[in-house]
Amino acid sequence: MIGPLLRILVVGLVLLVAAMVLLPRDRRPPAATPATEVATVLPQRLPLPDVALTDHAGARFTTADMRDGYRLLFFGFTHCPDICPLTLQVLATVQRELDVRAPELKPQVVFVSVDPRRDDPQRLRDYLGNFDAEFVGVTGPEEALEPLLRALGVTVHTQEIDGERYNVIHNGTVFVVGPGAEVVAIFGGSAHDADAVVSDYLRIRRGADVAAL
Repeated sequence: MIGPLLRILVVGLVLLVAAMVLLPRDRRPPAATPATEVATVLPQRLPLPDVALTDHAGARFTTADMRDGYRLLFFGFTHCPDICPLTLQVLATVQRELDVRAPELKPQVVFVSVDPRRDDPQRLRDYLGNFDAEFVGVTGPEEALEPLLRALGVTVHTQEIDGERYNVIHNGTVFVVGPGAEVVAIFGGSAHDADAVVSDYLRIRRGADVAAL
């Protein structure tokens, strides 16, 4: 009885050693989604579609320009009476706070105009200069903006007032765009507390950096 039992034990030990050798070295579990206060971290990254727009300096701006680093992407228009200036002011405060707390993690803020009839590059440059000279403004014809709006679920509705006067109703979401031009998180209408935005953004960045090790 001892002979067969010993053979079974030896075979089992050989198989165990072989399995340990053949298994990949890195068996770490997937990185946990960072706990955030107001941001929603997407379970899967959302790639941005290819678009070709124009920035506030009159230069070509494409999806490829967002493939490196991190960005905070916000849609609005320069004649916006409330949500746009409020959000841009918050984002300017966020940038100043990150300059102090983690300048190496500071994102680029990109403001996409959904009012191409009035928001030409010069208008965008003048408007964004009231908040932060480093903000990037981009615009383009409606057909160029449509794929980006559709992919991100940004709704835009033009509300005529009289003649040349009109208002543009749109989402107030701020999108966190990571490397590869992929959305990794969103601030869905809750980007009104600069401290919370900074804290969540740093959690997202540091969580992503740990996962990449």
